[in-house]
Amino acid sequence: MSLTSTKATRRAGVGAIVLFLAFAVTAPASARLDPGTSGGIILPSTTQQCAMERIGPQLIRCDSLTGAGATAPSWVPER
Repeated sequence: MSLTSTKATRRAGVGAIVLFLAFAVTAPASARLDPGTSGGIILPSTTQQCAMERIGPQLIRCDSLTGAGATAPSWVPER
C-alpha cells in the first residue's frame, strides 16, 4: 500500500463518518402557529348568542343543525 492510498482511504472514512453523523443527529422540534386560511369555511362568531332549539327531532342553534344527528330531548323548546 502506498502512502497516497492510505491517505485517500482515511479521508473517505472520515468523510463517511461525518456524513453519517450529520444525518444521524436530529434537530430539536419546535412548534409555531400556522397562519393559513380557514379553507373557505365560515367560522361562527363567538359573540353570537343563540338559544338551543329543535325542529322536530333535530337540534338547531343559530340556523345551524347541531347534535351530530342525535335526537333532541323533548325539554328543548321547539322552533
